[in-house]
Formats: sequence, C-alpha cells, structure tokens
Amino acid sequence: MKRLIRSELIESVLAEMDRVWGATGFGGEVEAYAWLKTNFGISEEEDLQWQDVLSDWGGTLDEDTADLDEDEKEQVEAFLQDDSAVTAFLETLLHRYKSSVATYPS
Repeated sequence: MKRLIRSELIESVLAEMDRVWGATGFGGEVEAYAWLKTNFGISEEEDLQWQDVLSDWGGTLDEDTADLDEDEKEQVEAFLQDDSAVTAFLETLLHRYKSSVATYPS
C-alpha cells in the first residue's frame, strides 16, 4: 500500500472530519470533545496537535501560537519539523476517524 505524504494525509483527515462533523464543523465544545473521545478515541490534546499541523500547513503557525510561551512554541516546532512523527500522528488520526461510521449529532 502506498504511503501518503503529509499534505495527502492532511487532506484525507479533513475529508473524514467533514464526514463526521458535517456542515457545522467541529467547534471544540466540551461535549463535542467527549463525543470525539468516546467514538474515535481522539483526545483534546491530540486535536490541539492536529490544529498545530493545520496551522503549519496553512502558513499561520506564528499567528496561531502567539499565545504560547517559548518552551511550548519550541515543542510545537520540534514536533512539526520531525516529518516521521507528524506522518505517524496523521496516519493514526486518519485511522481513528475511519474506525467508525459515527457522525456528530447536530
């Protein structure tokens, strides 16, 4: 099976998120995080890591991490520079989203 590159993985996760969350998208409410953890095993911390990947991909990382302290920014940047760590994270996230046909009740 062909391994997807980072941008293909991101686009695949986004497509799964569209399927799961529908037109309203994921708003990050406490109950939505609980539902996400129950149905897909994805934690709030993993979602925040996903947001870092998206920010980096979209070119808004500096602006989106402006509220982090220097140590936190360094951790985010170190993760994002480690292509195998990001690829493994995205593959896991995609697998979890594909593991269920559940859709968020709107």
